[in-house]
Amino acid sequence: MTEFDSLSSLSPEQTDSLASPGIRNSMRFGDIVRMGSVEEGEEEGRVLNVDETIFVAVGKDVKQSETTLLWAVKNFAGKNICLLHVHKPSRVLSLSEGNGPASKLKQGAIKVYQALERTKLRKLLDQYLLILIRAGVQANEVWIEMQKVEEGIVELIARHNIRWLVMGAAADEYYSERLAEIKSRKAFFVCNKAASSCHIWFVCKGHLIYTGGDREDESEIEIAPPLLLTSSASGAEQPEHLKSESTHWLRNLDAEEDTSELEEISKRLIPLLIDEEDKAACESYHLVEPNIVDTNMNSKQKGYEETVKRWKEEDNAMEAKCKAKAFESLCTKEMSQRKEMEEALARVRQEIDGMKDERNGFIGQLQMAQDNKLALESQLGDSQCMVEQLESKLLSAVELLITFKDRRDKLQIEHRDAITKVKWLRTSIKGEAASFCRAEFPVFSFMEINEATHNFDPSWKIGEGRYGSVYKGILRHMHVAIKMLPSYGSKTSIEFHQVEVLSRVRHPNLVTLIGNCPESRSLVYEYLRNGCLEDRLACKGNTPPLPWKVRTCIATEICSALVFLHSNIPCLVHGNVKPSNILFDANFVSKLGDLGIVGLIPQNENPANFARIHNDPNGTDVYMDPEYLETGNLTPESDVYSFGIILLQLLTARPLLGIAEDVKTALENDNIEALLDISAGDWPLEQAKELAYLALRCCEKNRLNRPDLWVVHEAMGASCAASASCLISKKLIRTPSHFVCPIFQEVMKDPHIAADGFTYEEEAIRGWLKGGHNTSPMTNLKLEHCNLVPNYALQYAIQQWQLEL
Repeated sequence: MTEFDSLSSLSPEQTDSLASPGIRNSMRFGDIVRMGSVEEGEEEGRVLNVDETIFVAVGKDVKQSETTLLWAVKNFAGKNICLLHVHKPSRVLSLSEGNGPASKLKQGAIKVYQALERTKLRKLLDQYLLILIRAGVQANEVWIEMQKVEEGIVELIARHNIRWLVMGAAADEYYSERLAEIKSRKAFFVCNKAASSCHIWFVCKGHLIYTGGDREDESEIEIAPPLLLTSSASGAEQPEHLKSESTHWLRNLDAEEDTSELEEISKRLIPLLIDEEDKAACESYHLVEPNIVDTNMNSKQKGYEETVKRWKEEDNAMEAKCKAKAFESLCTKEMSQRKEMEEALARVRQEIDGMKDERNGFIGQLQMAQDNKLALESQLGDSQCMVEQLESKLLSAVELLITFKDRRDKLQIEHRDAITKVKWLRTSIKGEAASFCRAEFPVFSFMEINEATHNFDPSWKIGEGRYGSVYKGILRHMHVAIKMLPSYGSKTSIEFHQVEVLSRVRHPNLVTLIGNCPESRSLVYEYLRNGCLEDRLACKGNTPPLPWKVRTCIATEICSALVFLHSNIPCLVHGNVKPSNILFDANFVSKLGDLGIVGLIPQNENPANFARIHNDPNGTDVYMDPEYLETGNLTPESDVYSFGIILLQLLTARPLLGIAEDVKTALENDNIEALLDISAGDWPLEQAKELAYLALRCCEKNRLNRPDLWVVHEAMGASCAASASCLISKKLIRTPSHFVCPIFQEVMKDPHIAADGFTYEEEAIRGWLKGGHNTSPMTNLKLEHCNLVPNYALQYAIQQWQLEL
C-alpha cells in the first residue's frame, strides 16, 4: 500500500489534517462532469483569477506531460499555475445507468470501482504536484470526467473562461527541428473548437511549436524571453498570492489546534500507511523524518487498524450531522415551495376570472358573427344562381367556337394538302422542276435593298473590300448580308447572267446565296453572326484564341468546299480565298463566301481594280496565286495556293510576308515547334509537321508542282483521325443548322418565315400560333403579327442538299 492508496481511504477531515498546504490547495478545484450533469466538490472553491493564471493540460502519461509542465513553469515565472486534466472514466461505470434489480445489486461494486478510479486520479495529480513542488511552485488544479479528452478540455475552457493554456502539440517522439505544426488530433481539435478568447501555446518536448487563439491581449502576457524570470539557485521569496494560497486551507481548522501539532501527527501516521517504494517520495515532501519511517515500519498494520476504527466512528458522526442538515434544508425548501405554490394558485385564480370575462365578450361577438353569416349565406346563394346561369351561357359559346375552329382547321388542312399535291406534281417532271426553281429564286427591288440597309446607313456596314461593301439588314423578315458590287460602267443585265448559276451551288461549307438585286448590283447572302476567321485569329473583340483542334477542323472544312467546287462540271474556281471570306455560323461551322465574285467583275473592264490587286494596302495579295497576279488567269491551282497560305497562318499565326520561307527553314532544322502558335494549345508535333509539309506543297510557285486538293483533303482527314482532333466525317455529312426547324428539330420540307425573322416548318409554326401563343418560339418576344412568308430560297437549298446526299 502506497502513500496515495492510504490517503484515498481517509475521510475529508482526516485528509485535510494530513495533506500538505500545496496538495490541499490543489484538491479543492476538482469538479466532475458525467452524462451532462455537474457535481461540485464538497467545499466551495475559491474563484480563480483567470487573467493571472496559466492552465497546463496534463495527461495520464506523466513522462510525456512533464516537459510541457516544466516549459510552462520556466516561461511563466511569477504567474499562477493551474493543472488542467480530463479523466476518461472506465466503461465499467456504464453499469450505474441501469434501473433494474440487476443494476441495483452492482451498485456496491460500482462505488468501489469509482473509489479506485478516484484514487488513481488523485495519485496522478499528486505526481504532477510533486513535480511542481520540487520546482518550487505551488499550483491549483481543475479536472473533469468526460469520454473524449479533447471535448473535456474545450468544456473546461468555456466553463472557467480560461484565457491562457499550455498543452502538448504532439508526442515527444515526433519532435524534430522541422516540426512547425500540430500533429496531435486532440490538439488540433482544441485549436479549432476552443473559445477565441483563449490563447493556447502548443509545446512538444520542451519546445514551442505553435500558438493559437485570441491575440488581442498579447500586450498583457508574452512568452519567453520577456517572462523568463526564474528564481536564483539560492531560492527566491514566494509571491504574496502564493503565500496566501498556502495558508488559505488552514482557516477551517479549529482555533485551538496548533499547526505544529498537526504536522507532528502527520509525521506519525503517514509512516503507517506507506511502503518502502514511497519512502523517498515522503522524504521529498518533508512530511516525515527518515529515522521515524525506519522505526515504525514494523507497527504499520496495528496502527492502521486503530486509525481505521477511529475514522469510521468519526465518519458515522459526520454522516449523521450531514443527514440532519439535509433534513433541515429539505424542510425549509418544502416550506418555500409551498408558499410559492400558494402564490401561484392565487395568480391562476385571478387569470381564470379574467378569462371568464373574455369568454363572455367572445360569446357576444360570436353571436353577432352568426347573424352576419346568415345574411352572407343568403347573398351567396343568389350569387351562385347567377354564376350557374353565366357558366351555362359560356359553355354554349365555347362549344360553338370549337365547332367553328374545327371547320376552319379542316379547311386549312385540305387547302395545304392541295397545295402540297400541286407542288409535288410540278416537281415530278424534270423540266417543270427546273423552271419552277428558276422562277422561285428571289429577285429584290432597289427599294427593298434600300429599306433593308436603312438607306445604306454606315452603322449597318459590316465590311468593305476591293469587290465592294457589305451591309447587314432585314429583308422580308430575314437577317441577310447584302454585298454591293462596283459597276465600273458595265451594264447590269450582262454582268448578272451568272447569278442564277451561282445560286444553285450548295454545300454545307459554302455561304448560301439567297437572291440578288440587278438594279443596285447587289447580292443577298445568308447572315452569319460569328464573324470571320481573320477576326478570330486576331482575337478581335477579346474573343478567345482558336484551339488547334478547331483550326484543323476549319482547314478541313474549307478544303472540302474547294474540292466540291473543283469537282463540279464545269469546274468552278473561287479565286478569292482568304481569312476574311471564311465565316462562321451559329454552330461555329466554317463557310466560304464571295463565290464567283471575281467572275462577275471582268478584269479587262477594270484596269484600276487589277492594278490594286498587285498593290493591295491590306496585304491580301499574299493569298493570291503569283501566276494569277502576273497573267490574270484563274485556275484551280490558284485556290490551292491560297489554301496553303491560310493553312500556314493557322499553324503559326505569323506575319504573311515570308511565312513560307520561315516554315521551310524550321522544317529543315527540325524546329517546327518554335514556329507553332502557342495560343492554340499543345499541338501534336507529328500532325503539325504533316500539315506544314502539305501547306508548303500547296504554296509552290510553279502551279504544276501543287497537289490536287482532294489529295490534300484525304491526307488531312487521315491526320485528324490519327490524332482524334475532330470527327471530320461527321462534320462533312451533318445537317446544316439552318435547314433544321427550331420546333420539330427536323429538316424542313415547307419552310416559312415568321414575324420574328426565324424560319420554321409551316406545320410547326402554325401549330404554335393555334395553341394560343403570340410570342416567338426562339426569343419569347411578342410577335408583331401572325403572317407567314414562304422561304423558297431555303426550300430550294434543302432540296439540292438532299439530292447531293
